[in-house]
Amino acid sequence: MTTARDVASIFEMIAPLDSGIAGDELGFIYGDPDRQIRGVACLWNVHIGSIHAAVALGLDMLICHEGIWLPPQQSPWYDGPRADEIASNRMRRELLDLHGMVVYRSHSNWDALRGDGVADQAVAALGIAGLREVARQRFFTVNELPEVTTVAALRDVVAARLGFDGCRLFGDGEKLIRRFAFLIGGFGENQLHMPQAARDLGAQALVIGEMSEFILVAALEMGLPVIETLHSISESPAIRRQAAMLSERLPGLPVHFVPSGAPAL
Repeated sequence: MTTARDVASIFEMIAPLDSGIAGDELGFIYGDPDRQIRGVACLWNVHIGSIHAAVALGLDMLICHEGIWLPPQQSPWYDGPRADEIASNRMRRELLDLHGMVVYRSHSNWDALRGDGVADQAVAALGIAGLREVARQRFFTVNELPEVTTVAALRDVVAARLGFDGCRLFGDGEKLIRRFAFLIGGFGENQLHMPQAARDLGAQALVIGEMSEFILVAALEMGLPVIETLHSISESPAIRRQAAMLSERLPGLPVHFVPSGAPAL
C-alpha cells in the first residue's frame, strides 16, 4: 500500500521543497502523512466543491496549490467572525475530517519549475505556434508572437485556449503588439511592480491571472493593455500537468486533476 508520505517523496523528486520561496507554506498541511491512501487529487484550491469532487473519484490525498484556510481578519471597517467561526474554514475542515483526507501543498516550488511549472504551462496552454521566449525572470517570461497582432485578437486566443469566456480586456484592444508577458495567478494583485519589470524586458501587453485596479492603472499608464483571466484559470494548466506527471510515476494509484476555483462551483 502507498502512504501519503510515499507520494510526497516522489513529488519532491520533481519539485523539491527548497526550490520554492523561503518561508512559503509547502508540504503536509492537514491530516496524517503516514496513512495509506486510495488515490491523489491534484487541484488548485481546497474548497467544498473540490473536496466533493475528489470524494466522488475515491481520492483521499489532496495536493493543492493554494492554502486551505481563509485567514482571520480584525478590521475597523466591519464586525466579522472570530477565527473559529469562519464559515468556509469550518465547512472545509468538517469535510476533510469526515473523509479522512490528507492535504499536501505545493506552491512556489511548482510555480518556479521550468517547463512543467505554472508560469511556463500557462504560456504553453495558449497553443500559439511559433511563439518564442525572448526574456525571463524566475516567475514569468516575455514571449514574441510569430506575427504582429491586436491585443483584442490575443484576448480571443487566451479565452478560447484557456476555456474561459470571462477574460476581460483593459486598454487599447486595437493596439498592435508582438510581445507579451503572462503574469500568473495573483501576481497582478500582489506584485506591485511586476508589470514594469515585464515592460522593461520588452512586453507590450500583459496577460494576468487576477489583479488589483491600482496595478491595472499603473500598467495602463505605462501603455500596457491588460487581459485578465482568473487566478485559477491561469494556474490550472500546470496542475493538469502535475497530475499527468504523478500518474506516470505512480502506476496503479489513481491520480486525477480535479477542477477547483470559482468556475468549478
